[in-house]
Amino acid sequence: MEKHLLLLYCCKSYPTTKRNRQMQTQYINEWLDIPELKIHQLLSIHDDEVHIEALPLDDKQICPCCDSDQAVIRKGSNGMRTVRHLSVFEKKTYLHVPTIRMFCSNCEAGFVWAYDFVGPKQRYSRLFRSHTVEQALGSTAAHGARIQQAPASTVQRMHNEAVPALCDALYKQVWEEAKETAELVLGVDDFAIKKGHTYNTGIHNLKGETMLDLLPGRKLEALRAYAQAHPEFLRLDPKAVVMDLAQAYHTWISECFPKAIRIADRFHVHGYVIESVQEVRKTVQPTLSPRAKTYLKANHRLLNPPAESLSEESAKKLDTMLNYSPLLRSMWEWKEAFTTWYDCSPNYTVAKLGFERWCTQGDQIDHAAVQSALKTMRNWQEEIVNYHQCRWTNATVEGRHNRIKAFQRRHYFTRNRSRYKAGILIECNRHRMLSY
Repeated sequence: MEKHLLLLYCCKSYPTTKRNRQMQTQYINEWLDIPELKIHQLLSIHDDEVHIEALPLDDKQICPCCDSDQAVIRKGSNGMRTVRHLSVFEKKTYLHVPTIRMFCSNCEAGFVWAYDFVGPKQRYSRLFRSHTVEQALGSTAAHGARIQQAPASTVQRMHNEAVPALCDALYKQVWEEAKETAELVLGVDDFAIKKGHTYNTGIHNLKGETMLDLLPGRKLEALRAYAQAHPEFLRLDPKAVVMDLAQAYHTWISECFPKAIRIADRFHVHGYVIESVQEVRKTVQPTLSPRAKTYLKANHRLLNPPAESLSEESAKKLDTMLNYSPLLRSMWEWKEAFTTWYDCSPNYTVAKLGFERWCTQGDQIDHAAVQSALKTMRNWQEEIVNYHQCRWTNATVEGRHNRIKAFQRRHYFTRNRSRYKAGILIECNRHRMLSY
């Protein structure tokens, strides 16, 4: 902020004395923070543009052929090169630097002065490009173009050029962290590209809060093919792996990591119980009076969350609904008992006994939805109770899926698979870019 104020000061109209010109260039040098350049003069200041002439500090450069500057001489200039730099006060900033011709008498090679702050034959500085790419990562090219006052095609091209290298660096970093993490906990879950048709599977480091990889499909054949093609995945040593109740995932993990604790994700398990509560509600609803039926239908979502999370007004509405039917009340109490079992079981042994008591409580409810849910719970009893050996869930993974869906909507489901994968990995690991 101080540098911006200094630039604002120097951009005002002052008498063009030699002393004032020196003050202006001094402040602009501080703002630009480009050590290889010194500001020669302000060329022009318009409503939306600032043009600055800058010169290199050194007299000569090392020859790219012989790596020596002993025999290098200047041989004139091909004119001025215009480079777009970071904007200030919503003004586009342009640096005008000379394209100096150099000649090395040792190897008789001619070359042009190379600037570190901008790439060869590029019209945008490295800082401008990196800042533009950073803004475009969490947004769209059109939005980044409006902020930077640059063409959308230019922003898109900068984004596409930066993504592969950025993805490779992030990919390497998150995998190194996973290998070094003690008692690593992995999360495996799928998300839809086209719901009901095409899916991807994500592998996540729950402790490190990073996404490790993305593989196409969710069937067992695709999972096994990934493990064979990526030996670094098999070299991981996770303490536990959190998954939903898909049999393919549990079979795959038991083959890859037989010593790991397989945990059924609490969010998905709880979903089966809530679904059975709503099935009972749909059965009870037609038997009520029109007024009670309307009231129950309008407030049916109050049956899902824990009672302690409801406000006083919502708790009163819930109590009114439960008074409509003893079956609905016993079903809701069974659901609440499951939440209490998850939250209050102190260890694995107590949790196993509590789970059996909860199943016995459910056996007393005479409803097909309850019996179906109990059948699923008993089939996956070990994986569900394993939560109390290692209390991890895929909650962060579900949040990451929301970011992935937003990415897919912004990029209209990119057809290029490698670019699509790189974009998702960057989107999910963007917080790690701060360490670069």
